[in-house]
Amino acid sequence: MKRAKGTVLVDFVKTIKADKSGAFARYLKEEDKQVLSQKIMPSGWYPYETFKRCFTAAFEIMAKRDLEMVKQWGRMYGSSIMGGIYKSLLKPGEPLEYLKKYQTYVKNFLDFGRMEVKEEAPNQVVLKLFDFDPDFQPLHYIMYGWLESTLEMVGAKNIKVEVLPKNPQDKAEAAIRIRWD
Repeated sequence: MKRAKGTVLVDFVKTIKADKSGAFARYLKEEDKQVLSQKIMPSGWYPYETFKRCFTAAFEIMAKRDLEMVKQWGRMYGSSIMGGIYKSLLKPGEPLEYLKKYQTYVKNFLDFGRMEVKEEAPNQVVLKLFDFDPDFQPLHYIMYGWLESTLEMVGAKNIKVEVLPKNPQDKAEAAIRIRWD
């Protein structure tokens, strides 16, 4: 069973609990409501499907299906989380090293999926995602935003992230090209 860390679930849960209109309820199943009735511990692991439904509700209601807004959420989460307890993992002046270790960092929050980083040129890589959730683009975009903000934290400048078209010959579910100075 895929799982998500409470760290990435807790803000969605706070938003859902704070809503008095009931707008989020139609996205949740009974098992999600049971999880949400508990205190969400940042260090705890929770069912990915619950995380996905909470995220989907926020994507639909708050972001109004705007992937760029979700990317901005990723930037905020990346800065907040990696600038806090995980700050010691960031090495200034080492953007490429950070990218090569990104999968390891993601495993602290999602216990599934894998990534491949291919260096194309100095300060340019292609990052491919495998086995995350091919049909759930908001997850990919929050990861892209996270990458942008954390790359800035290790000293990358003028970061450009380009979402690449799906290549039918490639088994990757998503790929991005990242350039920086």
